Amino acid sequence: MAILTLISNDEITTVDWQALATLLELGGLNKRPLETLQRAFEQSQFRYLGYCDGELVATARAISDFTSVSYLCDVAVHPHYQGRGWGKALMDRVMQDLAPLGKVFIYSVPDKIEFYQRLNFHPLLTAMVHADEKTLPGLINSGYIPEPKA
Repeated sequence: MAILTLISNDEITTVDWQALATLLELGGLNKRPLETLQRAFEQSQFRYLGYCDGELVATARAISDFTSVSYLCDVAVHPHYQGRGWGKALMDRVMQDLAPLGKVFIYSVPDKIEFYQRLNFHPLLTAMVHADEKTLPGLINSGYIPEPKA
């Protein structure tokens, strides 16, 4: 039986940036330049990578003020490894670190909302996003935000 091995923060000594970018894209998250991904990952206070037999199959990262709020993002499990409980195992590990620090916000892909609700995340009625004119149509077309009213 395949086993998920999770490592975090200082346990992470090397990252295959292309593998991480591919994992995020396969997980339904946006494609981004490797330099941008590396900078975002390295600047996050909380970083998680999950491996199965040496293959990168799960990830998450978060930023926090260490007092009252954290923002969790880039949570992904490779589609071939979903349905094994590994997303829940990843989130259990993440929440072990973040929950004691106050509220945890996540910006979920639309088809994963129910997954996060099962983990006691609640939709926000007042969440908003500011995005440039190039990014906005993609957010609308992907179901993140409603079409503007005429």
